[in-house]
Amino acid sequence: MIEFNFKYILNSAIFENGIEEAEIRSLEHELVTVRRNLNDLRRDEEIGFYDEISNMAMVNDVKEIAEKLFSKDINTLYVFGMGGSSLGAIFLKEAMKGAACEKRMGKKINVIFSENIDPCYIKKNFDRIDMKKTVFCFVSKSASTIEVVSQFFIIKEILEKMSGNYKDNLLFITDKNSGFLRQYADENGIAALDIAKNVGGRYSIVTAGTLFPAYAMGLDIDKFLHGAVSYRDDMLNKAVFENNPVYTLASVIYLFYKKKHRNIFIPFVYSDYLKEFSRWFRQLFAESLGKELTSPTPVPAVGATDQHSQLQLYMQGPQDKLIGFFCLKDYGEDFTLNPDGFEEFNYLNGKKLSEVLINELKGVELALAIDKRPSFRITLDKIDEFSLGELSFMCMEAVAVLGMLLKINPFDQPGVEKGKKFAYLLMGKNDETLSRESEELKRLDEIPDLTY
Repeated sequence: MIEFNFKYILNSAIFENGIEEAEIRSLEHELVTVRRNLNDLRRDEEIGFYDEISNMAMVNDVKEIAEKLFSKDINTLYVFGMGGSSLGAIFLKEAMKGAACEKRMGKKINVIFSENIDPCYIKKNFDRIDMKKTVFCFVSKSASTIEVVSQFFIIKEILEKMSGNYKDNLLFITDKNSGFLRQYADENGIAALDIAKNVGGRYSIVTAGTLFPAYAMGLDIDKFLHGAVSYRDDMLNKAVFENNPVYTLASVIYLFYKKKHRNIFIPFVYSDYLKEFSRWFRQLFAESLGKELTSPTPVPAVGATDQHSQLQLYMQGPQDKLIGFFCLKDYGEDFTLNPDGFEEFNYLNGKKLSEVLINELKGVELALAIDKRPSFRITLDKIDEFSLGELSFMCMEAVAVLGMLLKINPFDQPGVEKGKKFAYLLMGKNDETLSRESEELKRLDEIPDLTY
């Protein structure tokens, strides 16, 4: 269960910098239209994250290929993916470090990620693993992501020199029908899993791209998807403001951006195991909403750590931020404090360490409210697969709804594609699809570098 507390966004709490509950309610007609539009896109199979969470054939394929690959003398899964192709799995890996995970085929599979192409970092990773005992997993929905393909060529060359049977150490997770990786897999008998065409990379936490490494780590992916399905069904079976806080969440961020000029949104997580969640959420938020000169900028923070590095700015810097706190009811493990003999700390006697952490959060909430700065709080019961499934779906739906309120398409990424085209040009690729970028590059190349 996920609890929401919006007390400190109200004008009764933070005066002129807050909003009234009636302002949120005033968006009901727009939200009903947003829901209808999203349902239409879902019905027409334009967006797939609603239904991929119920795709048991995909789940069975993940398990079948995992059991086949890991039944051999394999102890490592090395995942190559960019953005949404890796951030979801990294989020789940870090979140579940505090929980007991199963072993696969009676052994612990070490799962590591390469989400960048820093050659030194990659070489150091290669030095730490037994290449022959590693499955190299390449995740790319387009099947031609240049960073992923580049690393494939490196791995292919290394494995060819080591063993003629290198194809047994490869797995591609990509588009079902097209692209370089799919074609190579089909022509060479390499294991492959599909990514649904109608699920964008930043929503792919519910696809094989995330679920395969999650399963390899020992996560119960059925329980994770059950959490997502449960949240989806509960949300869609209620009216937009019938104990349905995901719509309130989207409305609050929208109103503070449009009416209160809060251009920065800070997901502030109070759990070390949610650090990578904040990175995943940042990408989901930024890539879905950052277009057409609109949307707040997401800036992750971790409490209590960043109370000592960022909070000064949030407390007394520009009044342009909205903070969303994320915390837990149950931290799984805990300590009871006993400051016996240290009289000045007697107030801590018998307190749990988790209480200290949550009271730090509440103290920041109060300090922000006194200074007329808005915040809200989202609380998970605990970290387990079901709760993470709920949290993941809630965030994806909130971002989709917010995009529709902002009247932008939360499912495309034109800015990213433009940057890719210039990179292709710089590396020597040139065809008619790059003609406009080629002309722009020529113009900029004529301007001398300003260097010192």
